Formats: sequence, structure tokens, C-alpha cells
Amino acid sequence: MTEPLDLPAIRAARQAQTEFLDRLEPLRKDLYAYCRRLTGNAFDAEDLVQESLARAFNQAAQAHSPIENPRAWLFRVATNAYVDSYRRQHPVPAELPDRAAPAAADPAEVRDAWRELVTLLPPQERAALALKDLFGFTLAEVAEVLRTTTGAVKAALHRGRGRLEAEDRARSLAVRPEPDRRLLDAVADAFTAYDVPRLTALLLEDADSEILGMLTEYGADQIRRGSIEHTLDPATPYRYTAQVQTVWDEPVLVIRRVQDGTSALNDLMRLTTEDGKVRSIRWYFFSPNFLTELAETLGEPVLTNGHHY
Repeated sequence: MTEPLDLPAIRAARQAQTEFLDRLEPLRKDLYAYCRRLTGNAFDAEDLVQESLARAFNQAAQAHSPIENPRAWLFRVATNAYVDSYRRQHPVPAELPDRAAPAAADPAEVRDAWRELVTLLPPQERAALALKDLFGFTLAEVAEVLRTTTGAVKAALHRGRGRLEAEDRARSLAVRPEPDRRLLDAVADAFTAYDVPRLTALLLEDADSEILGMLTEYGADQIRRGSIEHTLDPATPYRYTAQVQTVWDEPVLVIRRVQDGTSALNDLMRLTTEDGKVRSIRWYFFSPNFLTELAETLGEPVLTNGHHY
């Protein structure tokens, strides 16, 4: 029988991860912006950020030499994570075609068209266009990130920019199943009322809850004793409220912190529902770039919480 993984080992792993992420803190804003360009929406962007950071920590633990250009290296990790995710849904060529092509397009035009462009391009072309025209990477740096040649990068840029002139821009975004709106309303009511038993009763017994970038809880009882009771602590000088709102075409729970008559956006709960109960919760409490974009979208103040405790 395998021995349990004791708490000192878990704490040591968490401490090592925290120190590693602290070193990458200056790059987090750029990483989120890059993932936002790749995925086309804030929800998937934050998911990609978390996946990229997890991969980066694992890869750094296996490195045998210094990482001389952390920004390019982190963007490469994110690109690979995105390509892997895309390939699970769509078959794509393993490598960029290595053929010459002219490079000409107004980067401002690329920015303006990105919302449509992002739904059409294969991942390598999308990454090449974002790195070159939006983040200012040189052709050589783009080739390094994508592990290809400058000729292949030029070809990818040419094809991507050519989409700007295409007449047919039909979208092909995958649609996430919409959660049960009545259940979301019930969760929001119980959350705002600080009714922990009622809120817990709305969870499936084997539900899971993930505080992005921090921890994952398994089972309704663990969720109750963890994130729910910690959040809905009546002893704090402030109160939380939850409101069901449609954000970026998806109904979610927007969490605001109210203190001394002042309210500020402080978190977001994204729910997956099943058979009239909550299957999973994703909390964005430690996702400041995501929350800042959300607050700008809603036109209200935000209170961010950093990337960890």
C-alpha cells in the first residue's frame, strides 16, 4: 500500500511553487494578455494562464541550465499548452509550412480585427500573429517560441493577415453548455444570505471547487468546510453578495464585497450544473488581470487580491 503524502511534503511543494510564481510575477500581466489573444475570451484565457504556469513550474524543476529569456520561455509554454488543447478538439498540422511569404499589414488593423480573427486561425498562425504584431517579438524570437524557422513564421503571418481580407468570417467557437439559470439564482440567494447549509445542499456530493491558481476541493463537505465557510465568515467587517449576470455570453455569479456602504467587484463564480445541482465551481479570487478586465466590462470598481495569499 502506498504511504500517504504527508503535510510537510505538501507544504514544501506549495512553498516551492509560491517562490517560483513570485519570480514570474512581473510577467503575469503579459502572460494573461497573450493568453487572452490566443483564446479570444477571458474565461479560457485565465484557464490557459493557470495551465501554463503549472507546466512552467514542472519544466523549471527539470531544467539543467538557467532560463535566459523567461518571457519568451513562458510564452512558449503557453503556446504549447494552447496548441495541445486545440489539437484535442481539432486536427492540425504538426509543423508550420516552411514557405516564404511577404510580411505586410498594419498592426493596428490586426488589433481591430482580432476578435473575429481569433475564431478562424489555426493555433500556430494565431500565436505567430499575436507575438509579432501585438507583443513586438522579432521574427527570430517568434521562431524560437514556436520552435520553427523564420521562413515558416513569415508564411504563418502572411496567411493570418490574409484572413483580414477574407469575405467569409464564419465563427466556429465551441459552445460551453449553459448552466441551469434557476440553480444559479438559488446559489446566489443562499450565498448572499450567508446560508451555508442551504448553499451546501445545492452541491452534488462529489462536486469539486477550484480556486484558480491556489487549491482544489473535492466533495460537498470539503467545499463547505473550505471555500464556503472561509468566504462566508460572519465575523469579517464586510459582507459578500452574489448576483447572477450574463458576462461574455455566459451566466455567472458576480461576487461583490460591501463595506461601509461601498461595493466593489471582488470575485466571480463560474458554475457547471448537472441534474439540478452544482457539479463544479471555479473561483477567480486570485486572478487580478481577469477581474480587472471583468470590472472594466461591467463599468464598476474592483478590489483585487493578488495571485496568492
